Amino acid sequence: MTDFSPIERGDWIAAPDGLVRIPGGSVTSPDGYVAYGATCGLKVSGARDIGVLRSLRPTRSWLMDTTNALPSAPVRVNRTRDRSQFSAVVVNAGIANAATGDQGERDALAMAEQTGLLLGVAPETVLVSSTGVIGEHIDMDKIGRGIIAATDGLSVDGGTSFNEAICTTDRTLKGGAFVLQLPEGDIRIGIAAKGAGMIRPTMATMLAYVTTDAPLSADDVREITLAAGESSFNRISVDGQMSPSDTLLVMANGAGAPLAGASRQVCGDAIAAVCRWAAIQMAKDGEGAAHTVRLGVHGALDRDEAARVARAVAESPLVKTAIFGRDPNWGRISQAVGQALAVAAGQVFEPVVVIDGVAIADAATVMDRAEYDIEIGLSRGNAEYALWVSDLTHDYVTLNAEYHT
Repeated sequence: MTDFSPIERGDWIAAPDGLVRIPGGSVTSPDGYVAYGATCGLKVSGARDIGVLRSLRPTRSWLMDTTNALPSAPVRVNRTRDRSQFSAVVVNAGIANAATGDQGERDALAMAEQTGLLLGVAPETVLVSSTGVIGEHIDMDKIGRGIIAATDGLSVDGGTSFNEAICTTDRTLKGGAFVLQLPEGDIRIGIAAKGAGMIRPTMATMLAYVTTDAPLSADDVREITLAAGESSFNRISVDGQMSPSDTLLVMANGAGAPLAGASRQVCGDAIAAVCRWAAIQMAKDGEGAAHTVRLGVHGALDRDEAARVARAVAESPLVKTAIFGRDPNWGRISQAVGQALAVAAGQVFEPVVVIDGVAIADAATVMDRAEYDIEIGLSRGNAEYALWVSDLTHDYVTLNAEYHT
């Protein structure tokens, strides 16, 4: 089986045949990408906190971002650009540049301007991201020095340092690369991602940058990105909180005739699998998390109902603390289901709950596992939905109580 460490459940990834992990790979493993992560002083720890990633070849791209009604300044700036034309990224961690008004937008524009100037590309092709504390302005003097350092350090070996620079409360890096074997030849897919708290579909407090040297048309990149985001980053929850900064960018820089037919489909499936690999790591790395659960709902009247029930159960603090306590408490799941279906049409039945193939009453031992499934049957129809969720622990409360102060 392909190694999807640190995720034990390979079936959660749903990877196509021929997708193989590149040992030591990163977001710069695909041909034609360079990156670097530098230190500019926004993180009090002194760790890397600003990164630049670019393609050295023309790209086709697509962008997905938060549905939060109060998006950050970088998100607002990115939305004024052509989502299909991004070829570079500048990102800082430590300060989110959210709830910062007109000054925040000017700062985000300045980041793109300076990065574009140093790279010799149009600022409109530079995507800007910021993550960290909300409501504080970023120190542009520090940012300016950091952008210079990050662009000066750009190299094919800089993918890991870039990944380090985008993290906040992450305990582990969420990046790597894969090779996909196709009849037309091998292609590579790289990813650098971050996210551990303020995680809720759609999307999460997450940043994810996907690179590939696959030859794809602009329309295919858009379709692949939307499908990958929906089946990965929009299917995770740590604490039910939606960030103003969420960003998923996919860039493809392969030359030649675009992939078509079965190869195009397999490439899309592979990019979605790589995104799930990173997204599930976000749930697994949820602030203080000890367990990760794939929570599936079946037997719903329609997909919207299945999703509503799944999210209600996954984000219930009673259910999440029961997962942490290894407590097979059917009543907590039942109340969450009933709450989600409070105004539903038709008859509502008591849910049938199975944990990794074991009836819930006998599942205490199963709940010791770091990763397992919870399946909830509604007996109302044929629709289904699944997402990944972490438990809620003492460490989560401690970390977030002390996050700002």
